[in-house]
Amino acid sequence: MLAKSPGLRVLVAISLYAFTWVRLDPVAAGQQAPSGARASQEAPTFSVAVNLVKIPVSVFDQNGAPASDLNGGDFVLYEDGIPQQIRSFGIDRNPVSAVLVLDASATVEQESKKIRQAAHDFVAALSREDRFSVISFSDSATLLLDWTDDERRVQKTLRNLEPGIRTALYDAMFMAGENQFRGLDGRKAIVLLTDTLNNQSRVTFSEAAQAIIQSQASLYVVSKTIMVRKAAKTQRRVLWLNSIYKRLTGDENYVDEFFEKKEKEMTELAEKTGGRCLFPPDYNAIGNAYSQIATELKNQHFLTYVSNQAMSPDSYHKITVEYLRPAGKLIYRQGYYYQPKPIRRSRR
Repeated sequence: MLAKSPGLRVLVAISLYAFTWVRLDPVAAGQQAPSGARASQEAPTFSVAVNLVKIPVSVFDQNGAPASDLNGGDFVLYEDGIPQQIRSFGIDRNPVSAVLVLDASATVEQESKKIRQAAHDFVAALSREDRFSVISFSDSATLLLDWTDDERRVQKTLRNLEPGIRTALYDAMFMAGENQFRGLDGRKAIVLLTDTLNNQSRVTFSEAAQAIIQSQASLYVVSKTIMVRKAAKTQRRVLWLNSIYKRLTGDENYVDEFFEKKEKEMTELAEKTGGRCLFPPDYNAIGNAYSQIATELKNQHFLTYVSNQAMSPDSYHKITVEYLRPAGKLIYRQGYYYQPKPIRRSRR
């Protein structure tokens, strides 16, 4: 703790991941020094920056079930390859701000009903203190609902979700990361429903990914690729592309390789943020995927540490976490930007 001293003022600036404590003398703070005070009694001017970093972490056993008996002493943490002292470990019970990003492109009505119900059940499963916003994407990315904790408003918005034809996936990801979380502190999550296809966006995947990473939100993806992959193999245009691919490469697995690449790309991004990617086998299982995400958000563990690294604006700091006990999978936020600058979008 900072010791109390006459004439000293403590200014505390707090953000989600960095706490900066500054002590100033009366003159530097723009205050009048007490009359008759001797110079020898005045405290020197100095400042100390303390960057408290908070990292969501999840451990799964060999069967893919979340591990519950976690202890902070079982983790080792590094920032930019330098060991860091873990200050605290526990379950984060603070409210979460979650953006629902929904694919509305070329969705038949029966499928749309299941998607809307799954999204509504997800909202109902979280706490009353949590907040939500809704973005849909098809021919363009659209903010359907800004932040609210009113479940009825979310439900009404989901009922009015209208399908389109094309797919502006990356624009929607960019909107969620760059716009919705600007200046927003606290726990943040993006829950994205997608088949990973994109044919309409103005931004690239790398730009969308950077926006999400800079937002410090955990990305959870409900991927429809298993369902879409089956249907794609019967489409005339895909069959034509597959025949060309076979003539050029001798391989006839164009569809599988295409979706495997997209799935890997999205999975790596989700896990880099401390979230993950789920692959329901059919539309009936989408609700279960959303339920898993809601459960994980309500039981999310976190590690905190005070970074001992030098900080400069727009610098990226890589985080490595090791779990010292046997486990099937370890997921955690793998880095963060310190005071990130706005993303310079490419012209398309």
